Amino acid sequence: MPPMSDLVPAEPPTLPAIPGQSLPAPVRVVLPEAMPSIEELFLFAREAELRVSALRMVIEEQVMTARGEERLSHEIWVRHPGQARVMTKRGSEMPSRDYEVWLLDTDAVTTYHAARKLASRRPRQRHVVGFDEADLPAFARQREPLTALPPGSLADTFIHPHGLFRHVLVTGPLRVLGTQEVGGREAIIVRASHPRTAKVLVDRPDHSLDVGIGRAAGFLVLLEERIGGAVTRHAEVTDLDLDPAIPPATFELRLPADARRLY
Repeated sequence: MPPMSDLVPAEPPTLPAIPGQSLPAPVRVVLPEAMPSIEELFLFAREAELRVSALRMVIEEQVMTARGEERLSHEIWVRHPGQARVMTKRGSEMPSRDYEVWLLDTDAVTTYHAARKLASRRPRQRHVVGFDEADLPAFARQREPLTALPPGSLADTFIHPHGLFRHVLVTGPLRVLGTQEVGGREAIIVRASHPRTAKVLVDRPDHSLDVGIGRAAGFLVLLEERIGGAVTRHAEVTDLDLDPAIPPATFELRLPADARRLY
């Protein structure tokens, strides 16, 4: 396996402009026909958002907690550059009032928590100055996404997987398990065995993490975590629409009259 510092270079190459657009173009458009290396997979996935101008993704997630199984559904809309909407719903019942909305419109972020009727609107949080300077060590440099998503969220992990690759997966032994169909799409499965983590309870030798990278577009379509052979978290993409026609109203949020504003 290549050295960890070589798996996911933090400094992307200079990207040529797409004719007629201001968006950058990916360096690699398709994967080789043969099974790609882990380095090729990670680089391909990191550039996935550059291959589309817009997308809609639905992620279904199951998490085992002390209270039992928790189900969440994440619906993500993105239009480059600078527009995104993420709705996270808990439970499987419809309709449900237990949902949260995160909305990005250029540099303003609006949030709404339906169960508590709480809303906020504030400037988007940005990285510290110099976060991508070349004189920083590779592990400390970050990448600016084309369109931001909620930091630390599953939506951000699936569409901007650079942090997952660099800070989690490459800290343990990696191997390609093969291909698997996920949501009707071919995905290449990579397993990280006992990756290091900041969470003490899962920092153990029987902890493993599988990720599925879509062969066609490069987006993450599967994330499965196991401890002691038991699946503790399973998240997979059940719907993925690339370059859909997105109505302008998608990136508007109408708050109820009784919503309380925090900011």
